[in-house]
Amino acid sequence: MAPGTAERAAPAHPACDTAPVPQRPASPPETAALARTGPQLADWNLLRSFVAVFETGTLTEAARRLGTTQPSVGRHVRELEAALGEALFVRLPGKLKATQRALDLHAAVGPMKAAVQDAERLFAGAHGRVVGTVRIATSEVYAYHVIAPLVAELLAEQPELEIELSVSNRADNLLRRDADIAVRFFRPDQDDLIAVHVGSTELGLYVHERFIARHGVPTSYACPEDAFVAGFDRDLSPIAPMFKGGPPPGPVQFRLRSDAMLARQAAVETGHGIGVYLADVAARRPGLRRVLAERFGAPQEVWLCAHAELRRSASMRLVWDRLEAALRERLQGDGAPVDAPHAGAAG
Repeated sequence: MAPGTAERAAPAHPACDTAPVPQRPASPPETAALARTGPQLADWNLLRSFVAVFETGTLTEAARRLGTTQPSVGRHVRELEAALGEALFVRLPGKLKATQRALDLHAAVGPMKAAVQDAERLFAGAHGRVVGTVRIATSEVYAYHVIAPLVAELLAEQPELEIELSVSNRADNLLRRDADIAVRFFRPDQDDLIAVHVGSTELGLYVHERFIARHGVPTSYACPEDAFVAGFDRDLSPIAPMFKGGPPPGPVQFRLRSDAMLARQAAVETGHGIGVYLADVAARRPGLRRVLAERFGAPQEVWLCAHAELRRSASMRLVWDRLEAALRERLQGDGAPVDAPHAGAAG
């Protein structure tokens, strides 16, 4: 067939858009080759045109979608049909109807179309658009007070970014990809993780100003009868290391017990109780005052962690960089790693 013959044979007017696509019989050598090896596909553009015709129903609309010409789309469809040895479309009034072979072919190339779309998103990310999903793991208190407000701003700035926030006081396993990025209060020991020390805070005892108005500033571990100490329920986190100079003479009684840290803190902020806060969180809660600082407290390092491979994506880099900058500013740390991390049940 001479070059350009297919274009001249294709319908040139939208009204004739659904004319049957003529078949070019395979020559005997071609037929023999197909019998030996099956249809061969050397040009991915043929499938691209096929998908457009399948989804739009006409050559004209397919060409408009692809930014090409109607004759070129028609030629691509005919080449595919010649390779397969049967028609992919039949003529109906106003459209081309897919045959069963076309339905099967479209199902087979669906993953290819999705892969192309993923590649397009990667190219878009390389040109300033950030797309994709990033999963962040952090503690209950930090999720509420720190991370959620920050990612809300990110989502407003990047319409194609999605964030999954894994909220738990346990440590998600980054090597198993339970999360992409984690904010932790201890230094991870896995070799395959990126871990950056972004600053330090401290656990301490706090009361509300209304508590002080009723009972004065506490000077000992003794709690007024009409007040309470809020503590954990089933999460038996060790508190002995937090007592500076030794534990109190008697056991600590938690009259309010809950493993939900936000619930404990909400109760403390009524002014009727005393409880543990992270210092950087308490500093931004109105009316809270730290008490017994010389007798109770524990330093807490804050680490930003991720699997090394995951930082290669544009969405990961954006979220990581924004988290790192915000945490450093919040904690006023220099980010230098330390030799001995302080593990603990941070809030």
